[in-house]
Amino acid sequence: MSSNILKVMKGVAGALACLPMLAMAQAAETERSGPDYQLLLAGGALSVCSSMAANNCDEGGWIDNEVMRVDRYINLSDKYTKPLLDDDYWPIHRRETRDEVRDGLQIIRERINEDIMPERVFVREFTRRATQYLYENLSDSEWNLILDHLEMPVAAGMFEQVNVAESLNKEAVGVFEEFVAQAAKVRGTVPGGDDKPRIAVITASARDPYDAVDFYVNLFAELGAEAQWLPIDAAVYEAQRSGKCDAINEIREEEFGAWDRSRVHAEKYQQQVEFCKRAGAGIEMIENVDAVFINGGDQNLTRKALLNPLSQPSPLLTEIYSRVSSGNFVVGGTSAGTAVMTAKSMITNGTSAEALKAGARAAEPPVPGCNNNDSCPRDMNQDTLTYHPLGGIGLFPYAILDTHFSERGRQARLLRLAAETFTPMAIGVDETTALQVNVLRNEFRVIGERGVFFAVGAQQADNAVASTFHYLTSGASGRISDQDINAVRFATDGKIIQAEPTTRFLDDRGMIDSMRLLCRDRKQFNLLQGEYRLTVLADDNTRSQVSGGECQVMNGRVGIALETPEKF
Repeated sequence: MSSNILKVMKGVAGALACLPMLAMAQAAETERSGPDYQLLLAGGALSVCSSMAANNCDEGGWIDNEVMRVDRYINLSDKYTKPLLDDDYWPIHRRETRDEVRDGLQIIRERINEDIMPERVFVREFTRRATQYLYENLSDSEWNLILDHLEMPVAAGMFEQVNVAESLNKEAVGVFEEFVAQAAKVRGTVPGGDDKPRIAVITASARDPYDAVDFYVNLFAELGAEAQWLPIDAAVYEAQRSGKCDAINEIREEEFGAWDRSRVHAEKYQQQVEFCKRAGAGIEMIENVDAVFINGGDQNLTRKALLNPLSQPSPLLTEIYSRVSSGNFVVGGTSAGTAVMTAKSMITNGTSAEALKAGARAAEPPVPGCNNNDSCPRDMNQDTLTYHPLGGIGLFPYAILDTHFSERGRQARLLRLAAETFTPMAIGVDETTALQVNVLRNEFRVIGERGVFFAVGAQQADNAVASTFHYLTSGASGRISDQDINAVRFATDGKIIQAEPTTRFLDDRGMIDSMRLLCRDRKQFNLLQGEYRLTVLADDNTRSQVSGGECQVMNGRVGIALETPEKF
């Protein structure tokens, strides 16, 4: 076993032995109303059947192209392509790439023999054959520039519709149903009743904040709630602070890399301008709803929508704080909407492999794909682990939060950040899974399809990280502090279906899949991926419990290291 891993893992064991046991006296049970949990933290990939996502549907015959929004449409006529190719958008060192884009668009136009096509058709054509190499060498910002300029306006009266009954992923629907059920407890009613729970949707995590509005509003309506869009985002908040509410589109282009959104979503853009000009409109909405849900995307964008440049909460966020503190309010999020909830350091970018190589940086995240157009900040690349040292919006006080966790093998990046920032606990939530938390009673529950990973007492060496860990699946519950979890009850219902196993742990479920060995009385296993090694140990303090196709673990130990070849 790697000497680096052993050293760091021994340090973890020693540190834990010195920690006092958490003594959390439970208050006497009293009659209480309101939600069981104020927070719902989902790990992403909550796929639900809609007219824009027929692949998430069991059957698509209900989708009516004449009255529903079913796709984004691309226009390759000169009216759309000429503005895209303007020198202002392409620095000198990328003009040759711009010319290749022009030629590529012409190739696709001639191949399809149409100016107008669904975005999915355009993406399919651009990513294969003659233009595949060009696509692979574009940065994300350049690709977004292309799509934004070529996208046609959304037709008036065409909305994305949701069909919960036809959804293939019932666990994803179940997470949303639980969110609505908790909102109903705030109102003292039931979903679908005469007095429906009221939910405000924040789409600030998305680069295009307008695109998912109809999905969430109609989803929650399908589930028995009265939903409305709360049109705050980073560009709107900046416009409010600077008194430039009529310039939201320009701010969004210059600061956040989203172009022409006012042309594509004219009605919603105007709604946002009016919201911006009405001081206190957001606070008024929060006062009159039972819950807020934050979408996925980029947590840095959400943070900038609710905190000013000095990391002070906006009046809107202050009102949300007040409602959550009362105990009678619910805030939910998925993916970025979960990651932004933390009061600890907030992850903003990075891969596990790069985290082990280069550590973590307290800096603005690099632009995705920045390696391709040489736009990465100095001494950084597109995979650099970055974080905000002052945290996110602060509703979750216990730990660092990460999402898409097991599916993207994010254990190493989470441990690296926790060790680098001396944060006692860090939490990763799997896809189609949620961690519910009662922040007044310090209680939690896991729901959904998979599990939640808790890293405790992370430590590091130059190219290695280690910690004690727990992994709990849907149905597990317990108590939580900013040091650890306790009074844990394992899930026992066994509904989890075993996924196709893999040993890849830097970018896939390798660690979690291999943990099944611990439920078969194994005390150790090792995984290799390239120059990286992962080691998991169990000892006398380790407890395990099978849950369907997965193995739940309390007090295991994990070490992950980059093992560079020795030089002779």
